[in-house]
Amino acid sequence: MMSKNLYIVRHAKAEQSFSKRDFDRILIDKGIERAQRISHQLSLHMQADATTLCISSSADRAYQTAEIFIKAIKYPQIALIKEDQLYEATYLDILTLINQVPAHINTLFIFGHNPGLSDFIEYVSNESVLLSTSQVVHLVLDDGFDFNTLTSNSATLLNTIV
Repeated sequence: MMSKNLYIVRHAKAEQSFSKRDFDRILIDKGIERAQRISHQLSLHMQADATTLCISSSADRAYQTAEIFIKAIKYPQIALIKEDQLYEATYLDILTLINQVPAHINTLFIFGHNPGLSDFIEYVSNESVLLSTSQVVHLVLDDGFDFNTLTSNSATLLNTIV
């Protein structure tokens, strides 16, 4: 069985929310540039294929970040899934979503928010990581696990890109 790769990506740096809902905040130039740089670094090591799935929070800043990353890894925008439950998601909400991913998927990207993403990484890998904006954590599922059976301490943190 091919190993399963899970990329957890926190949204890029966004504007302050003085005059709009938190959900509607958009990326600032600094955030866009950093996401472009990090996604380019990632693209040197992986490209999307038919076994790749990308799921983003429906919040503007997360979806904008996802758009930058999928362009870099050549993932079709039409296939990017917008998921409302990733906004303000707990680690268990994220796990529940991932446990529903089809078996043929080998590479999964989740674009979302803290603290849920950082809590999720710690839950599945037993590694404490406080994600900064645009940061990518690459997890590999341990032998015998797939996305449907992912649970606590069943993935290994391979690396991070900041």
